[in-house]
Amino acid sequence: MKTISFPEGSKPYMLRVAADGQVVWVQSTGANNNVVLDAATMEILHTEPTGWGPVQSAFGPVGSRYGLVTHLEETFLLALERETGREAGRIEVGAPQANPSITPDGAVAYVTVPSRNEVVAIDMRELAVVGTISVGTGPMGVVVFDPEADVLAD
Repeated sequence: MKTISFPEGSKPYMLRVAADGQVVWVQSTGANNNVVLDAATMEILHTEPTGWGPVQSAFGPVGSRYGLVTHLEETFLLALERETGREAGRIEVGAPQANPSITPDGAVAYVTVPSRNEVVAIDMRELAVVGTISVGTGPMGVVVFDPEADVLAD
């Protein structure tokens, strides 16, 4: 077991492991940052400011360029370089967001926007909103998966 010393004021909230297993992103609502950890050593590689209330993140598949961080207190998604965890851009969606999920090919991300009862579609190459989907009240989660994948493989 190892104890990780996060930046002062941190309140680690959620984490996500990259598909290649190399890094872990941890969102800290107290310090408003995303901490990038080496998955093997659990050493902090980088800390990136995120904006207020970072809540969840998502990685694209191995080889994709970006990952996303959502916020419960900002109107933009934060796109981060997958390899470094550094800011690549901000994608305005007009309201706080909850859960992101990226398609298996890495082309599109779907992100819930609870206060607007919608899911936004993000082009992950252009880092831009390409559509919205009206859904039920207060969506908090979305999962995109490949139905052809053998999830029961040894």
